[in-house]
This record gives sequence, structure tokens and C-alpha cells, in this order.
Amino acid sequence: MTDQSPVMVRVSRAQSVFGVHRSTLYRWAAADQIRIYKRGSMSFVDPAEVRNFIKGLGDTLGDRSEKAANS
Repeated sequence: MTDQSPVMVRVSRAQSVFGVHRSTLYRWAAADQIRIYKRGSMSFVDPAEVRNFIKGLGDTLGDRSEKAANS
């Protein structure tokens, strides 16, 4: 039972880890969708929280794209 996902991810690595630009994470945080944690001058996010938020977006967008494809 070894979970290889990191505990926290630096916002600067958002593009490689989540496929979204770091400014997107800051925008989501400003809208209270996710939380950014500060440690000194570094910013981190909880990868599970970001993935869950992105999954929710995909579900919403997927519903719309399926309707458009079936039209």
C-alpha cells in the first residue's frame, strides 16, 4: 500500500503535473475553488484537491460536449 503521489506540489510545477498553467491555479484559488499553501516564498497545492477539482470540471464540460456531439 504505497501511494506514490506527492503530499504537496509546488505551484511552479503545475504545468507538468496537472497540465494547467500556474496562473490558472492562482485564479482558482482566488475564486475559492482550491487552496494554495505558502511556505516561506514557495507556494504549494494539494494534488488530490486539484485533481478532484479538475475532475469536476471535466464532468461538467463532458456533459456539455456530449450534448453538442449528439445534436
